[in-house]
Amino acid sequence: MSRVVQRPGSITRLRVLEAGSGLPTAIVARLLHDSGATVLRAARTGPDPFGERYPALRSWSRDWTEVDAGNGMDDALASVDVLLVGAEDHPDAGPPARLELAELACRHPRLVVLEIGGYVRGTNDPTPAVDLLVQARTGFVFEQFSDRPTQLAFAPSLYGAALLGTIGVWAALHARRRTGRGGRVRVSMQQGLALFWPHLWLSAEHPDQAFDTVPPRDVKHLVLRCADGGYLQIVLGVPGAVARVHRVLGIPGPVDPADRGVPSLARGAENYFADRDLFSRYAARFPRDELVEAFAVAGVPVEPVLAPGEFFDDPQVLAAGLVATAPDGREYPAGPVDLSVAGDPPAAQPAPRRVRCGESAPLAGLRIIDLGNWVAGPFASKLLADLGADVIKVEPPTGLSNLTGIRNTLTSNRGKRSIVVDMKTPEGHEIVRRLAATADAVHHNFRPGVAERLGVDAASLRECRPGLVYLHTTAYGRTGPRALRGGFDMVMQALCGHEVRAGGKGNEPLWYRAPFVDYCAGALGAIALLSALYERDATGAPVDAHTSLLGAAMFLRGELVREPDGSIAGAAVLSADRTGFHPTEALYRAADGWLAVAAYGESMAAALSDALELTGLGPPSKWNEEAAHAIGTAIGRLTCDDALSLLGAAGVWATRCTGDAFAAMLADDAAHRSGLVISAPDPRYGRVTGCFGPLIGFSGWTPDPDGFRSAPLSGEHTAALLAEAGYSADERARLERDGIVRAAPGGRMLTDQIPTT
Repeated sequence: MSRVVQRPGSITRLRVLEAGSGLPTAIVARLLHDSGATVLRAARTGPDPFGERYPALRSWSRDWTEVDAGNGMDDALASVDVLLVGAEDHPDAGPPARLELAELACRHPRLVVLEIGGYVRGTNDPTPAVDLLVQARTGFVFEQFSDRPTQLAFAPSLYGAALLGTIGVWAALHARRRTGRGGRVRVSMQQGLALFWPHLWLSAEHPDQAFDTVPPRDVKHLVLRCADGGYLQIVLGVPGAVARVHRVLGIPGPVDPADRGVPSLARGAENYFADRDLFSRYAARFPRDELVEAFAVAGVPVEPVLAPGEFFDDPQVLAAGLVATAPDGREYPAGPVDLSVAGDPPAAQPAPRRVRCGESAPLAGLRIIDLGNWVAGPFASKLLADLGADVIKVEPPTGLSNLTGIRNTLTSNRGKRSIVVDMKTPEGHEIVRRLAATADAVHHNFRPGVAERLGVDAASLRECRPGLVYLHTTAYGRTGPRALRGGFDMVMQALCGHEVRAGGKGNEPLWYRAPFVDYCAGALGAIALLSALYERDATGAPVDAHTSLLGAAMFLRGELVREPDGSIAGAAVLSADRTGFHPTEALYRAADGWLAVAAYGESMAAALSDALELTGLGPPSKWNEEAAHAIGTAIGRLTCDDALSLLGAAGVWATRCTGDAFAAMLADDAAHRSGLVISAPDPRYGRVTGCFGPLIGFSGWTPDPDGFRSAPLSGEHTAALLAEAGYSADERARLERDGIVRAAPGGRMLTDQIPTT
């Protein structure tokens, strides 16, 4: 779990009541508990099928206090700060505690209520809140392949909703500090999907080639099969990457020594990231472990592709403290966020929040300095900018890396202000110190040691801002044999079992065409910042926070458990056709399209077989590929409408698979009203439209659609931020002439008309 060091009592005084169902609210409760909160859990009035479905739930909740769902609820509600309700549907689950949320708001005005649903408000569709059905109804299942759907194997709607919900709870608690009032927070599993897919669900009024360059459907990453049958994953992008790969694999012939390995649509989906066919032929000559070591020595990011659960014995995982052990000996992924109090409260308390009159955004008045690059670092503060924080993006003169694509840059930096500073110069370093002196938090995703060399480590910046919160997002953690390596989403998907799980039985491993580990790490970083700031605001003490890509990748397999006998629970992989994990919960082709079926529980599975007039299948727990074939054959004779009518009459949960997810959302009024789809002006692309805005709803606050901003131009706010830091017009002009700072093209450093916030 989170390793909280020397924590005073502020967060431990928070009390949370978990009265939801399934994985999302349990994850929220777990993350809050990891930060020190006391968790109460409403006793289930009937069976709890989710305990079997998610093996780690029993270990997570071992320290939670169960309260009676009847009379005990009133006493519990009077004592808690946060109430968690909603989430997953299951026909065999006991009824949830009866709670009138509007009445609760009147009786307990300081209570923060998180409600997790299946879809955004205004959706006229009774489809149950089930991960596969949400994926199908929103069209998510068609985002990987061009000719067929697949179930995305990491339960994105469940984990995404939990991450958003946790961010929403912390934001509401911060707002409560300012206003004295609680409120309702609402997220949906549909919005949870969008958390992991914003760069693909994006369009521009005036796109260019860079904007249109995204990993295509059917893409294959550099997953290479070795001589012993094992697989490894490599990533290009580092200087001279292609030459390094050729040298390790012994590929003859000339190669451009400067080639970093830039993706190209011209090579097609199979070889989008490089000449995968060539690399595969030569990799097949070496055993996996030998090749992994050779790539690592050559400085090429690499990891073996492991099956789910194999990471428990990885030396780096163990050194980073990412395995938790329950008293009964069961092991499961540890909490992904570290918080530690970094010293005594300074004599001078933090400056009061800079909140304008009438400003109601939950995080209004917070200022964050973002020194990060790529996705995992910047996405953390982007999520806070969504909710009203003033985020200052400090960029080097060389610019941010766009190797992952301009869309990732847009979605990870929306709503921020940008200043370009050469931090390697004394004057540039001083500018960053002046900015940090006005900030609540600083964060970055440099490799360990880089911040210290630049003089922007926590200790250095606290010389000018003693109560500063400091977040460091690393690749592998701060200690261990691979702690100093650079890391990428792809190798973390490989190491933590995601690629094997997604590939399906008997198939080669599969990388999903979205850096979902990066986006998860960013969301965890936002949670780390908010929980650390909550502690700082209560005590004045500086707080250090840490997250990692490795921790995020393991967190997304958090329901998995290694039993004391060494067996792995929750380690299923998709079927060979990648349509599902079990015949009762899978995608099936009808005569005119595709359906998703979720026949949860014994009785609904029996209703499925009866409705399709299937016999001899045996108990659902024993259904296998033959049962899936029989169900598929029966559904294949029907149209989608006929199949849905038949299954609906039998009480079987099912929905049609939407063909084009993004087009469907653009045409959905509820998606626009809820902020699932937003539009922002952009100086490069005209209006940019997509799922890259606030994905969390709050009572009492509706963001102004006219206030949405795209990602800033590099240096767009240099002049304004220098003025805010106290630099005169002459000083600003000199800093630009000397190359210490840079303004965006067209910016005027000499202007006295400096906008401020």
